[in-house]
Amino acid sequence: MFIEAMVLGFIVAIFRKGRIRNIGNMHIKGWYLFLIAGLIQGCISWLKGRNLILGPEFFDKYFVYVLLFTYLIMIAGVILNIKKKFMKFILIGIMLNFIVIFANGGKMPVSFKGFTGYEHYTENMPEKSFDIKHSLVTEDTKLVYLADVIVIPRPYPLARIISVGDIFLMIGVFLFFQEAMVRGRWSFQLFS
Repeated sequence: MFIEAMVLGFIVAIFRKGRIRNIGNMHIKGWYLFLIAGLIQGCISWLKGRNLILGPEFFDKYFVYVLLFTYLIMIAGVILNIKKKFMKFILIGIMLNFIVIFANGGKMPVSFKGFTGYEHYTENMPEKSFDIKHSLVTEDTKLVYLADVIVIPRPYPLARIISVGDIFLMIGVFLFFQEAMVRGRWSFQLFS
């Protein structure tokens, strides 16, 4: 989901006479917090997918706490940089996803409604859950409107289902490239 925002942000910044070397001059306080949170989430997902860690009881009992910890790390990183305009969008996106995930037991609900080609995949899905961080939308799902329910269908080459929070995150990523590469040439006056 972020690839498109990164590529589009980069291309628009180049057209606006932005400079690639300016990205290296962008100072992000606590940048390592984002790296740590991503590595923890990635490692846990990888270990769970290969059944390499302490069994399913561990994940049932503690995964939500690990996920909560990673979200708190990301929020801390954003708050350290909240003066940067793009970080305001990233904070909104993280918070919207955080709210729906924790309202639903630590998993992001996903609706495949309107997404063709997945019907056979979801029919026999055990416990309405298909990976460590996602579950299917059911009648018990809370805050469905914040879940992954926005369908970006084919013919778009990277068809997917996203959430409102993801949209804010993508806007934040796009604005990062504008702020980093095009300093002083055009400013975003949102939330100034």
